[in-house]
Amino acid sequence: MADRWDPRPGGGRPSRPSAPSRWSTGSFSRGPRPAGPRPARDPRPRQPGRFAVGPGFPWPLASAAALVLTTVLAWLLQDRSGLLGLFFPVGYLVVCLLAVCAVRVDGVLVPALQAPVVAFLALVVAAVVRGDAAGSTLFVLGVFAPLAQLFWWMLVALVGCALLGFLRFREANPGFSVLGAVRGVRNA
Repeated sequence: MADRWDPRPGGGRPSRPSAPSRWSTGSFSRGPRPAGPRPARDPRPRQPGRFAVGPGFPWPLASAAALVLTTVLAWLLQDRSGLLGLFFPVGYLVVCLLAVCAVRVDGVLVPALQAPVVAFLALVVAAVVRGDAAGSTLFVLGVFAPLAQLFWWMLVALVGCALLGFLRFREANPGFSVLGAVRGVRNA
């Protein structure tokens, strides 16, 4: 039998167990299936920790999502007064805090400190989308007037996000100390 030509790669030798053969039936199993129900698997893995939400997204994705959601809020709630005018700052605060909770622990620094930048860029993009960029005076009024009204909310969002980011980092690294890290840098 060894002298017969075999069209399979390797001349008919048994295929490697790590990859299915191109002549296979499409089944990736290596043997008979065990009888009984399959163990349940969580479709979305969760991050460990009390302050974590979701599977742990990379920080650029979380930052971009926070910017897009805040821009949509700024565009939808542009000239609201009274109780409806409170929806944008509260929504902005919630979006920034969710970005800190949804990011992986190793990339928590950027979402923890991005709150003022997100507010500024969201208001700029919302002003451009509304068409306030036609004149420089309208653009400055369309961006900096709401930004001045949003100052205290930006401060609360920055402090809240920084505190939440620190708590998430500290929960993942229980022995971490800022002074120890500074001393370690000086000694190295």
